[in-house]
Amino acid sequence: MRFSAAMVVMLFALSCCSQTVPSTQGKALDGTEIGFPKQNGKPLILMIGFSHKSSGDFDQWNKQLLSGYLSDSHVDYYELTDLAGVPSFITAMILHGMRRAIHGTEQSHFVPFYTDEDGWKKAVNYSASDNTYLVVADSAGKIVWQTHGVPSEEKIAELKSSVEKLTELKQ
Repeated sequence: MRFSAAMVVMLFALSCCSQTVPSTQGKALDGTEIGFPKQNGKPLILMIGFSHKSSGDFDQWNKQLLSGYLSDSHVDYYELTDLAGVPSFITAMILHGMRRAIHGTEQSHFVPFYTDEDGWKKAVNYSASDNTYLVVADSAGKIVWQTHGVPSEEKIAELKSSVEKLTELKQ
């Protein structure tokens, strides 16, 4: 059976959009309690890393685009890092280093998570620990767009477009 390009895109869109953000409770680096999904009507942008090696992609995305969403009141934006399975004495050192490296109000947008690693990996179509994964979801947690790896002009345009569509739906 041969698949046309349109069929492949449609199948990917259906699989992407059937995913939801795992229900997660945690604390941002500044101590703020955070929960997903928020159900507050705002689009949700999440950048997720599963290893220290993904931090290079985090930096590139922040330089290209995402830091602009930190102060946007129409969007909820968070960076998540997977600390599931890390021994507590190492977790304390990692968190200390993160707090030193991430300054000011950015700490309220950085959320380590310790549970449901498999759920997060499934939601982002995990393929490699070195990758950074980006997700745009509606306020109910339904994923409407996702990508992984380094930013490109195409990925940035797609992310902005998906956020704009969700923002327009709200109005």
